Amino acid sequence: MTVQSWPTGVNSKFFGANNQPIANTEEISYMSGRRVAWQVNTKKLMKWKCRLFFTHAELALFWTWFNDVLGQTAGYFTCSALGNGVYRFSDIPSPEDTDQTTRVLSMNIEEV
Repeated sequence: MTVQSWPTGVNSKFFGANNQPIANTEEISYMSGRRVAWQVNTKKLMKWKCRLFFTHAELALFWTWFNDVLGQTAGYFTCSALGNGVYRFSDIPSPEDTDQTTRVLSMNIEEV
């Protein structure tokens, strides 16, 4: 597993960030109605829904990094703005709104 760094020269000041734990349990329901659950992993992982402002130049650098360096959602990366962990995109970032000077991308990121 190769871990890339967040691209140099690209904004990492996330806003509108909401984080929550990733489900970490398995559950079985017996015919009697009894339900049993247990933790799958000892490490508690988090996921984020967040947004970033980009200038046109930053957006071009981000998409080059995302597509060519990271390999889209297959790659792992570090970003000090999110913490000390290793992260991945759970889906492709989507544009929210645009104006003539900046772009906003909505991202779903999860810890691995």
